[in-house]
Amino acid sequence: MRTRFLLGCLAAVLAVHAADFPRTAVGKPDLSGFWNIPYTPNMAKELGDLPYTPAGKAAFDKVGSAYDPTGFCLYPGVPRIVNSPFPMEIVQTPDRVAFLYEYMTTFRSINTEGRAHSKNPEPTFFGESVGRWDGDAFVVDTIGLNDRTWLDTAGHQHSEALHVIERYQMADANHIQLDITVDDPKMYTKPWNNHRVLERLKPGEHLLEYSCDENNLDRDRGHLRPGSSIVPTAP
Repeated sequence: MRTRFLLGCLAAVLAVHAADFPRTAVGKPDLSGFWNIPYTPNMAKELGDLPYTPAGKAAFDKVGSAYDPTGFCLYPGVPRIVNSPFPMEIVQTPDRVAFLYEYMTTFRSINTEGRAHSKNPEPTFFGESVGRWDGDAFVVDTIGLNDRTWLDTAGHQHSEALHVIERYQMADANHIQLDITVDDPKMYTKPWNNHRVLERLKPGEHLLEYSCDENNLDRDRGHLRPGSSIVPTAP
């Protein structure tokens, strides 16, 4: 009797937990909506020293004399797009999840039908992403990234060998736990992780227009020229 009672209580708890967030018609967690991305300028802040390779340490040590690629309106890439302090919208269908970013008005459309990676994808800023469901977690696996971006504002570097795994899991109706794994054997001796929580925007809030090229003082006034002070340019 006691065992049946405990099992009944457990089932009730699980049922309540399952109702804590919306689900689609096929039973998957419904990630759709507008979400705030917490600004994460330094992915290693809570980790201490990262497991650099000699090449990775040398690359990071040179950041102080380099310039931030996004100042020239280059796409931030993955994972930096989800480190930025701008919201995003998630649009979910049975075979695809799309991330629509306010930052630079960019997007990623990710297949969820079990498609495998290409053998040798051409390196790009956002790489090649494939998605899958692992229970209630949506897992995004990305390769094929070029080396023209930083991982974060702090300037942690990566190579074209970078492999990023994002794991999105709803904690409740208004929060998504996001875990990011960075794996780049050329820059780091082992994979390392970062965690943050996305929060649903308030009703009525939505994405705004973002134009990186308009009034770009970092570029046009020389802010990003290594070793230079502000140099106004002719109108």
